[in-house]
Amino acid sequence: MINRRYVWTFLVFLMMGMIPVSAHALSRDRWTNPEPYGVFFNNYDPNFYTGFVPRVQERERIKIHLGRGNQVRVRMVLPEETILNYLPDQVARHDLYQELIDKKILILTSNMAWETYHEKVKNEKLHDLVKKRAHMSPEEWRNLNLACMDKLMPGRLFHIQKDFNKMCDDFARLLKTSPAPDGLQAKLDLVNEFFPHRIFLDDLTQEQEAAFARLAELARADKTAEFRPPAKEFFHAISHHIYPIKNDALDYYEVTSIYPAGTHDSTTTHQGKVMPTYTTTGIWRLIPRKHGKGFLGMVDYISSGGYYGLMPMLPYEYGGGITYNAIHNTGISCWISGHHLLPKEWARLTQGSRNGKPFMRVALTSRGPVSHGCTRLNSGHLTEFREMLPSTSEGMEGIVHYRSLSHCYDVFDLKGDGDNQVMGVQYYIAFRHTESRVAEEIWVQNNREDFYAWLYGDDITFGPIGSVTFKKVYDYKFLKRKALQGKRYEGLKLHEAPCEPEYLQFYTIKGVDSLSREGVDFNRELRRVGTGYTIDRKKLFLE
Repeated sequence: MINRRYVWTFLVFLMMGMIPVSAHALSRDRWTNPEPYGVFFNNYDPNFYTGFVPRVQERERIKIHLGRGNQVRVRMVLPEETILNYLPDQVARHDLYQELIDKKILILTSNMAWETYHEKVKNEKLHDLVKKRAHMSPEEWRNLNLACMDKLMPGRLFHIQKDFNKMCDDFARLLKTSPAPDGLQAKLDLVNEFFPHRIFLDDLTQEQEAAFARLAELARADKTAEFRPPAKEFFHAISHHIYPIKNDALDYYEVTSIYPAGTHDSTTTHQGKVMPTYTTTGIWRLIPRKHGKGFLGMVDYISSGGYYGLMPMLPYEYGGGITYNAIHNTGISCWISGHHLLPKEWARLTQGSRNGKPFMRVALTSRGPVSHGCTRLNSGHLTEFREMLPSTSEGMEGIVHYRSLSHCYDVFDLKGDGDNQVMGVQYYIAFRHTESRVAEEIWVQNNREDFYAWLYGDDITFGPIGSVTFKKVYDYKFLKRKALQGKRYEGLKLHEAPCEPEYLQFYTIKGVDSLSREGVDFNRELRRVGTGYTIDRKKLFLE
């Protein structure tokens, strides 16, 4: 006779073995790595950006990607206007802050990011550099702006140079040697290879279908000279004319920034591997918020909920009622003193404190399952992200947001040289919080090795930074906005972008409630400095 006690014990262990591995990682242990992450502060005050990214005013030049590994990659193809006005824009933003502070309209609180930023502007002599424009040739001025951009935001400016004739010849060879495409998806797979990972066409117009058919006919007939001109025209049409071609060369600059991201508070299993779930996948575009609380009608909506940090929420999906899925800040902050998860060293952190005392709160996002459906960024990263986008709400409408399937990686070649890598970032924080937005459990310890074992599982071969490789990965593609599994790769390296510092300064407005219409308008207007936009000085109480 079988002992029922042993049968029950066996069933319990069997059931435990069926639970996804990630579920076992949740614990109430304290993080042991003392390296500080996030933004330390005291009160939910409005804030402004204190870094040096450029602003791009053309929505077509901005691409947002979310891929397996929980990071948002923002890529901006820089127009000449942005390059030539980089230094003047930096000076104009600094001087606007300075004027508001000097006139005591804006009162600094919590931290001292303004002082650090102000010192950097002075040390780099940005005002003196702007004055040199009158004495420099156009090429010298352009090169100066690019050099300063590269210096002030190191590791994020990339000069893309490619022989366009070779791109055309390679495309012709692909069309000639590939089987005749038997449907839209097969055509898109070929078209997107014209400039891999920088063109994500998900449909073809009738004109593009006809142009593609003509190119395929020329390619099969080996008419190279006749192929190139229509191929160039086709390339511009499918890429919205954002990539300049001069003297048969593709030559331009782009900025790429990678930020850790929080996604839906759930996991999924793909081929036996547990990973964070992406509930909203496919191609989405930024939209204005038309329903909800507070002041509506714009993309850079600012919520009255304090935990949203009085900073923009950028919607991309309407969820019904007053709900939207959006790119927003951490959606949570932790009281530091006595918190059972945070490293004990954080409670003594005073660096950058305006009153010299330890900070009371820290805002940090979970790079993993945490959200009701939105995409969360660290507060300073969201502030920087907003700074890169067009000044106006109308300018931001329609910015494209590519969201992969949960198991598909963001494969990209940063230099445009075909050296494909899996995109990642050096950020090792993942937690779950309660409905009342209190961080309660950690998914994993906050060190690189443990975190990668949890985030990537056995997809990787672990090693020092720069040497982590993936055994097998798939990238993603799209068909009429729907996300699909893309190409398979083996042996790709993990690009581990440094986690960008969070550049923001907290403030209050003298005599104005930050959540009033005047306060919200002030907050929003302060984030709009840039060539092509005239600041409304009345909204900033300067007139």
